[in-house]
Amino acid sequence: MGDTKTRKTEAIEAKAQPLAGKKSRRTLSCLSCQKRKLKCDRVKPCRACCMRGVPAECDYGTTKHDRGFIAQSDLIEELRAKLKKLEQKLAQHDEAVSQGTMVATSSDPDSSAVKVKSTTVKANNRSAWEVLSALNLRKALAESPTPDRLLMDVFVGEVINAFAPDPLNIHGRVFDLRSAAERRIFSPVLAAGFDATALIFVGQRDQNQKFLRAGNIQYNRALRLLQKAVNDPQQCTSTDALTMVVLVTVIEAVNQSSPGAIFKHQLGGLELLRLRTPYRHRTGLDQSLYIDLRMFWVTTAIANRKPTFLSSEEWLTLPWTKTGPQKDILHHLLDVAVDIPAFLCKHDTFKTSLSKGNLSQSELVSAHDEIQTTATILDQRLQLWHSVIAIHYQHGYMTEEPAEDFLRDSDAPRFYSRNVSCGDIDQPPVLIYPDLLLATTLSLYRALRLVIVGSDNDGLFSVLSSSERYQLAVDICRSMPYYLKTVSGYLVSRLMFVLRVSFDTFSEGMVEREYIEQLFVYIGEKYHLRVFSNQCSESATAGYAALTRADVTECYRLKITCGPQHFHPD
Repeated sequence: MGDTKTRKTEAIEAKAQPLAGKKSRRTLSCLSCQKRKLKCDRVKPCRACCMRGVPAECDYGTTKHDRGFIAQSDLIEELRAKLKKLEQKLAQHDEAVSQGTMVATSSDPDSSAVKVKSTTVKANNRSAWEVLSALNLRKALAESPTPDRLLMDVFVGEVINAFAPDPLNIHGRVFDLRSAAERRIFSPVLAAGFDATALIFVGQRDQNQKFLRAGNIQYNRALRLLQKAVNDPQQCTSTDALTMVVLVTVIEAVNQSSPGAIFKHQLGGLELLRLRTPYRHRTGLDQSLYIDLRMFWVTTAIANRKPTFLSSEEWLTLPWTKTGPQKDILHHLLDVAVDIPAFLCKHDTFKTSLSKGNLSQSELVSAHDEIQTTATILDQRLQLWHSVIAIHYQHGYMTEEPAEDFLRDSDAPRFYSRNVSCGDIDQPPVLIYPDLLLATTLSLYRALRLVIVGSDNDGLFSVLSSSERYQLAVDICRSMPYYLKTVSGYLVSRLMFVLRVSFDTFSEGMVEREYIEQLFVYIGEKYHLRVFSNQCSESATAGYAALTRADVTECYRLKITCGPQHFHPD
């Protein structure tokens, strides 16, 4: 009887060994469950071994390399350690509540001790709810047959709450990440994308290297699946492929695997949008992919400085149906912004031609007049939007508040600027808005006007004076304290474009530019967004064709020859 059992065990072990010349299968179940043909939940120790009372016998018999396939057990151990700390916080909270009640019943209800205790209890309320949620999660993990999958769902939920908070808040509409996450059960590319995004986001936020390593492994897999989908003529126009581009952009904003990666993925997303046509974006998640992310698509096109399909009549009308969301104050501004990329392309072409000298004098004058006229018209359209729509915004307009009062309890950098009337450096008032939507839109409005006039001072075009450009950039900075204090989750990413434009407007060494540099560092460290630590270089628009001193001299020679009406130095 014993020999028979031994032979059966040896036969099972022999089958478990990989055949020579064939690819070995990864070991997911423990050896004990394999021998007994039991279902293993693939953690160490597994539930089957624990129920048998022999957790020490739970062994996977894997090499150091193979341990990567069962890394979820390490992740759960990390969670258990974190829960232990949260339990200690809960105990401290209960003690604070008890002491607060005792002090509140004292004979002097107005004493400072009562105020201190009640403040302590109030401060601990949020952490207490987090602890209770964590305790429920621990119970769910213990009862779940697949705790690794449950843990991943929790991480995905944290990503959704961070980048797509409740749309009923004051920040306006956000991309429908929740609907996208629900699709991942049917889509391998979305499943890999959400897993990678969740692990990298939580890993960066909590500075957990195990999560980051696991997330980067999933990220490489997700990129391979995305590349396969993009190369397929049918899959490249799928909703999953475009959603995956959005997830990859989120990953790069957090992780920054390589310089310029965000911009490349955004350009790829623009191309997928073009292939899909506006008819695909009239309802549901498809509509959200275009409408709720339209500001990012448009600012990417502006940074690319080339004409774009976004300015066509179909893309301006078809995604907005009678039964769907209507254009708000931001989208009316973007209706003007979509014409800026084509203008920038003509602007760069003119400067390149001027530098190479391949245009005649009359051709240069004609091209200059056309660009000057276009720039003026675009700026007038933006000002018309401001006077007709922004000033009459239904929830009110912006106001001012002294910076020292508004920033009293804030650790954000302080903004100082030069007083144009006396030349002194002082702290200007903070701009306050009725909601975050108006703050976002007006900041973008100022940035768009700055993009049209550019950051160069060669005097070839005249739309705004130096003082007007300076004031627009200053007002962007004055809006940042309110924005940072009000913004929900990681919607601070909406600042990438406007901050970079303002940064490029100020010259090196200016106190205003130093503030934005400090702000980049502050946001990057607080939210663990490396794209800000990289000074949002992907959103830079100051890519004008370089002019030599001889080119500028030739321009001013043309000014003298052709008359001052053609060239207007600032």
